[in-house]
Amino acid sequence: MKKTFLLAAVAALAFAMPAQAALVASGISGVSNIAGTGNDFESQLAGLGLTKKALNYNVSVNSAPAVISVYRVGAESALTDWVQVGGTNAFAENNNSWNLNDFLISFTQNSNGALGGTINFLSNSNGLGGGGAALGAGRVALFVPGNVGGGAEGSNSYTANDLFFGFNDSGSGDGDFDDYIIRINASAVPEPQAWLMLICGFGLIGGSMRYGRKTLATTVA
Repeated sequence: MKKTFLLAAVAALAFAMPAQAALVASGISGVSNIAGTGNDFESQLAGLGLTKKALNYNVSVNSAPAVISVYRVGAESALTDWVQVGGTNAFAENNNSWNLNDFLISFTQNSNGALGGTINFLSNSNGLGGGGAALGAGRVALFVPGNVGGGAEGSNSYTANDLFFGFNDSGSGDGDFDDYIIRINASAVPEPQAWLMLICGFGLIGGSMRYGRKTLATTVA
């Protein structure tokens, strides 16, 4: 009986686990090495396996619904730059040191497809235009592993739970893309039926443990 409880519990938990949400960068082109550009966070990026940058790409969400979270990772600029999310929320940098967990904001994306939230960068200098610098528009680099970029231009793709982006503000012609670096994370959102299965699974495990204690007590007596 106890074995049956455990098997049922494991099955319920397995079915309850939501699909792993992911961010997909596709149509990648304009790939080059980070080394030699003067990026102040080159060693930290390399520690994450990110040794190249891409200037053109599209970002989409896979296995939605997903919670999309934006983090401020680091910054090195003589200007004041902002990352803007949703057209209203703007978060400034202040020559921040490297930090993977400096949380800014999150939102839920309910369907697969292009990344929502209207995420772009702004600067207090001229040259960006009214809409700022959007992801994939050439002023915001995507940092990628060294094995990305070997195919034909525009044919490369890269999938991960975390994507890192670096802004080159309008006061910089150096191309190091370290003026403001952010991390965008995608995490799965369990659907209502998944929550029900999770509750059932934990309930079955609890029942199995209780049944086991009763059996042990009867045997000892």
